[in-house]
Amino acid sequence: MNSNSVINVQDTFQIHSGCHIILMENAKLNLGSGYINMNAKIRCFKEISIGNGVAISENFTVWDTDAHIIKGKENEMTKPVKIGNHVWIGNNVTVLKGVTIGDGAIIAAGAVVTRDIPAGCLAGGVPARVIKQGVCWK
Repeated sequence: MNSNSVINVQDTFQIHSGCHIILMENAKLNLGSGYINMNAKIRCFKEISIGNGVAISENFTVWDTDAHIIKGKENEMTKPVKIGNHVWIGNNVTVLKGVTIGDGAIIAAGAVVTRDIPAGCLAGGVPARVIKQGVCWK
């Protein structure tokens, strides 16, 4: 954690072994409730929010940044990530900057999420796309 960075935990949130979390200066990581399984990589340059009742499987990666500036797009290097409530994320999923995953969504194993996923949808693939709407998991 760099200076003035903060991790806000709303309820019980478990982060299992082998996880690597970096918060840059003034960054904010917001955690609701649920868990992240082994070997996650979280790179928070500005803000990442994970909701309540989430289940995140092994080898999860989330970045809210490109980590390097692209000339002409300096203001687009970092964009917040929001993972909603009751979201299930499968093995080996990567979530990139600027993405919002809606409440109750399921992200299939191996997906690379580059754009928003609506609530109650199953999404998968590279890049991830909605496969089915109106899904519910428990």
